[in-house]
Amino acid sequence: MSERFSPEQQQVLALAAVFQAAQLGDDLALRGDCDPRALRALIEGVMALDADNFDAIYPQPQFLREGLALLELSLNRNSGGASLRPLNYGLSLLHLASKLRKSEETTNILRHRLMALKGQQAHFSDLADDAFCHRLASIYVDTLGSFRFRIQVKGEPAHLQDEDKAARIRTLFLAGVRAAFLWQQLGGRRWHILFKRKQILSVLESINIS
Repeated sequence: MSERFSPEQQQVLALAAVFQAAQLGDDLALRGDCDPRALRALIEGVMALDADNFDAIYPQPQFLREGLALLELSLNRNSGGASLRPLNYGLSLLHLASKLRKSEETTNILRHRLMALKGQQAHFSDLADDAFCHRLASIYVDTLGSFRFRIQVKGEPAHLQDEDKAARIRTLFLAGVRAAFLWQQLGGRRWHILFKRKQILSVLESINIS
């Protein structure tokens, strides 16, 4: 159990991590870069395989701010001219996580691949470097990429065709699915976004990550 956040706040933060991954993926596709600290925080969440509490998965929730803002935007149903791309990516990640939960075989393969990478983690200088992201991207392609449902990423062709940037986007989507999986484990469901908007917004406003 997290001593810092209530169960309801943990659930909302996990959902915010999904949208954080979506926002960073959109940043990479459009601009070619994203906040490396936020990227690293999400990757740490992916590699926290046997964490028994929320704080061990996301020990630095301050790097989920963009995700909280995007989630709030989505729940308020007032985009104000903001791009719908990252919102759609976030919803797609929730859909992918639902598909993953229904496939025990793919879930087991994903976990075994991540466990193998965890054993090699010490050989990498930084979780957010190109080499590590390429390993995670490969895991994404071989597992979540096997589903018929695919996320269509839009952005600058030069960035999308860059192998390093493409690997980071896939890494972020893997991190987003991990966060969505956690959200579901904490009781989150997609219909909550439609029918519990006010409750989620109330919890969101109570979260202090300063």
